[in-house]
Amino acid sequence: MRRFLFRIEWILTGFTRFSGIVSGIGMTLLIGLVFGNMTARYLFGAGAVWLQELEWYFLALATMSGIAYAMRYNDHVRIDVFTHNLGRIPRIWLDLITMLLVAVPAAVLILYYAWPYVELSWTRGEGSPNRGGMPWLFLPKGMILVGFVFILAESFRQILAAIRRLSFHHRYSRRHSGHMQPES
Repeated sequence: MRRFLFRIEWILTGFTRFSGIVSGIGMTLLIGLVFGNMTARYLFGAGAVWLQELEWYFLALATMSGIAYAMRYNDHVRIDVFTHNLGRIPRIWLDLITMLLVAVPAAVLILYYAWPYVELSWTRGEGSPNRGGMPWLFLPKGMILVGFVFILAESFRQILAAIRRLSFHHRYSRRHSGHMQPES
């Protein structure tokens, strides 16, 4: 059973790693596009509305796929004021409880409410309200779904990792507590 859970954790780690790659590609494309748009506007006096709106699409891609990657490496916003004095095991428990009671329910709730929002945009064939703007407005809206699927996967990975660490700590402390003999 332990091996099966470790395998799932490994797969979810790969999924989160993929989200970081997608985020990096999105950010690279965004930076290149912003640079190109600025160059076209200020050097050549030219520009297109659809190219400016394409920046939003790449921004949605980079941010929504990057959140799970930030969670993986603890680069997200935390309230360390309360946790900096906690030991290793209480911090693992706090992370586990936070994932179970906050991250997973919030991700599921957002997925539940975002689905009709994206679906409506898709069925209407919603596009930019600006003349010459981008079609397919469902794509950046759909990144909400993609981003929170990544977040849900990372939350499950962190839950499995916390259970593994707590299990290892429990087995290790139980195994070694019987071998310690008081000195005479």
